[in-house]
Amino acid sequence: EGGGGAGGEVPPEVLPDELPDFTEQELEPTEATDGIPSPLPGVYDDKGTAEDDAVVRALMGFPIRNSGRLAPVIEEMYDPASPRFRQYLTSEQWIAQFAPRELDVHLVKLWLEEQGFQVNFTATNRLLLQFTGTVAQFNAAFQTELRVFERENPQAGNPPFDVYGSLEQLTVPTWVADRTTGIITADLAASTKPLPAEGGAIDEEGPADVTDGVTLAQIAGAYDLDELYELGFTGQGVKLGVTVGAAFKFKDLQSFWRSLGVQRSNPRVIQTMEPPATRYVESTLDVQWSGGLAPGAELVVYQGPDARNTSMVYTFNEAIGRGEVSIITDSFAHREDSEPPAVRLQYHYAAQMAAALGITVVAATGDSAQTDTPSASPYVTGVGGTSLWVTEDGEVESEIAWSRSGSGPTLSFDIPSWQVGIVEGSGGKRAVADVAMHASTSPLPYWVYYLGEWQRYGGTSFSAPAFAGIVAAVNSYRAAQGLPRVGFLNSILYTTPAVQATFRDVVSGSTEFFAAGPGWDYPTGWGAPSAIGLATTLP
Repeated sequence: EGGGGAGGEVPPEVLPDELPDFTEQELEPTEATDGIPSPLPGVYDDKGTAEDDAVVRALMGFPIRNSGRLAPVIEEMYDPASPRFRQYLTSEQWIAQFAPRELDVHLVKLWLEEQGFQVNFTATNRLLLQFTGTVAQFNAAFQTELRVFERENPQAGNPPFDVYGSLEQLTVPTWVADRTTGIITADLAASTKPLPAEGGAIDEEGPADVTDGVTLAQIAGAYDLDELYELGFTGQGVKLGVTVGAAFKFKDLQSFWRSLGVQRSNPRVIQTMEPPATRYVESTLDVQWSGGLAPGAELVVYQGPDARNTSMVYTFNEAIGRGEVSIITDSFAHREDSEPPAVRLQYHYAAQMAAALGITVVAATGDSAQTDTPSASPYVTGVGGTSLWVTEDGEVESEIAWSRSGSGPTLSFDIPSWQVGIVEGSGGKRAVADVAMHASTSPLPYWVYYLGEWQRYGGTSFSAPAFAGIVAAVNSYRAAQGLPRVGFLNSILYTTPAVQATFRDVVSGSTEFFAAGPGWDYPTGWGAPSAIGLATTLP
């Protein structure tokens, strides 16, 4: 099971210019899996039939090849007793062993083009194709009728938006169904408006009263990151990835960092698909807090055009597929029960690839006291929320579970072996959270600098990038000791008492469904991480 190294080279497949003659059986229409929502009261409200000439952008998904071999490979990779411990694959090795066959992806691309669609983007790991066309073309190709649903915005406080939905299952020729995981998403067109220019100057003044919110220094102190800083480990030599929908202002980033005492370079931005037409506070805070807590790390932002599923699923997958960072943080969380299973699974396939590549994927568990996507995947470290009382110099006075910390048994995934015997009452399902950090607006919200103004918010949208910053600093410490990067954290966290013992156990507070308590619990997982503790105990 070597990679694509010498002696294991596979000659490139010859890709035909047109589709072969399929048998009648292969051309027979069959129901396809799809991630297109059905009406759901309070989440998706049906507004009626979509206009024939409206534009659709959609994702076609493909299965991992040799998928039965991948989980055991990952298990060995994270078993300290295995000779393959932490021998991660490169992106190229993963593609050679586990990516969908290039020929299969090519044939489906030809079929989409035959239906009148334009195929615009092919994922590096070949798990996704993004294509566009009209509603009429989509309805004809997939034997359906697209409708417009108004969707409640997963980003709390933002207005609802329109998405495509359907009342019936899509169909495709059998040969297409056999080669794909179906249509994963279908969304309205991305905006083509140009992004407004930056304007304004960098503000180094800071908020009028900085004590009205928590600062980088307070969070670094509360979670023992300052102890790694004192040893000289701030994330240097580490590439930290942030997945975002839409853009941010570079001047906002620098205003935030400099005002709070951090000197660091701007992120490198990789546009994964269409250019963004707007800026979001979510994208801004994710970059400000992950980069602010790991000032030595190289920040790489993977930017989709907006926060629609087509943009976010593709961007998350592409950030992993390129294999160039060692940590990825994602705070564009959606309630698990509001996402069709095909969407949840596509995130999971990408996260599984990340584990094989030695990439730590952290995601917000959400702010609904229920489970979210993508943190529901066992291959993602789900960061829940606490309410933290901390002094101005970063001393912790107390910390309790946040009432809205996303947590509980997941809907989509069976309990992984490493949670068996630890998690109670999950009905045989993967449970979240795994870890937790401050997320509440009480007693103090987080600062963010957005569109030239100091603002304050809370949510696990902050705890996830904060934890990613910790992992970046831990990785720089490990590199100095000659150790490989952390990679997939969960299995080692759940099976190594020495690592668990470094966490500050959060034993009080609750959501409406679950209470915190000694040891692992739903709202806070193992509790509050210690950066120096993780650095010195992870094998």
